[in-house]
Amino acid sequence: MRKMRMALASVAGTAMVLGGFASAAQADPPGNNGTIKVDAQAFDTDPNNEPHVDCVFQVDFYGFDQGDLNADVEFAVHPPTGNAVIKTDVVPIGEDAAGGGTDLDAERTYDLSSALAGFTPQPQQGFHVKLTIHADGSQGADTKHKVFWVEGCESGPPS
Repeated sequence: MRKMRMALASVAGTAMVLGGFASAAQADPPGNNGTIKVDAQAFDTDPNNEPHVDCVFQVDFYGFDQGDLNADVEFAVHPPTGNAVIKTDVVPIGEDAAGGGTDLDAERTYDLSSALAGFTPQPQQGFHVKLTIHADGSQGADTKHKVFWVEGCESGPPS
């Protein structure tokens, strides 16, 4: 009977240890596990996507792995607005360990007013823009995309 109790205790202890490893692995799964969100003003840290923004907006980076990692950011006008790259950037995204979908790793504010000055907005929606990022540290595909509309890019008279 004593041997049986020791065996059961050993099995229970092993299950608890393995359960702890499983939950840690779920918080930081391998692969292309980060996400990006387009954030309209007033800026917040909620992991929601806002597909209609003004010319000044933020891009939020959530759940990326830790390390000396960057995201190459590219904005391009998208049909019906056009088909051209209008802005590029590099954003550090590896400041902390991946913590899931609500773990804000980085945020960057962009103003596309001057980049969109030579394009004609769609009358009801504004400018159609595609955001593409390539994230260091991803296993497999390293690309994320968002397509959204930008309005209110009134450019003043040339100075």
